[in-house]
Amino acid sequence: MTTEPETQLIADLARGLGGTFLEGELILGGSSGLFGFETETPAFTEYVDFLIQEELVAARGAEIIEHLARFGFQRAPESPTFTAPGKPMFDLVGYSKSDFSDHLSRPGPLQVMVYGDLGIVLGIPSSVVKRPSGAVLLSPAAFCAVKLLTLRVEKGAKDKLQALLVLGERSEDTGLRQHIQEIFARFDRDRIEDAVADAQAAFLSLQRDPEFRDRGAEGYAKFLERAAKGFEVLQRIQGG
Repeated sequence: MTTEPETQLIADLARGLGGTFLEGELILGGSSGLFGFETETPAFTEYVDFLIQEELVAARGAEIIEHLARFGFQRAPESPTFTAPGKPMFDLVGYSKSDFSDHLSRPGPLQVMVYGDLGIVLGIPSSVVKRPSGAVLLSPAAFCAVKLLTLRVEKGAKDKLQALLVLGERSEDTGLRQHIQEIFARFDRDRIEDAVADAQAAFLSLQRDPEFRDRGAEGYAKFLERAAKGFEVLQRIQGG
């Protein structure tokens, strides 16, 4: 764990939400997930994402806004972004355990973008870890799987490299590999093949351009050897 402002925000919210209807409901995700478990992979982000069930947002959206306001966080108009003076901002990102399509949650006081892949990954209980502090986060395996499966034009290579670096760090962790295989088994083979190909493209780009300019992953060049190890692990996972 680091002592950065993002980590302090995560700890403060975990403590503050204890005993409320939001206890355990905000799951640390996105690149900020790297603030949640031991890793040498830098997050290179100032933003925090919390995953939240679409059904809870639909049922208690106004209460969620009011509750977070007690901690000084105000919702940016017409968005799932919350800000407070002197603290990192954070976004709420939706998932559903019944609707695995990408969609916007139904109209209401609070709306979030819902990503189907997250619901599939979070359908496996071991994908979520709860720390003694009360903070809830994706397990390292779930973090890697989500990053590998995420599709986005901007900073997509950054997602893949973060996953490869964590895999490289934990190359001897058979439990992590088995967990990722369990997650991959819930997706079509073509989807996994595409994810592995995208990870390879990100790794090759890092090899060709040590500065990794304009790709959202500047600073990862010094981890090239670990990324190579991570891709080897990913190939073993894909091969079963």
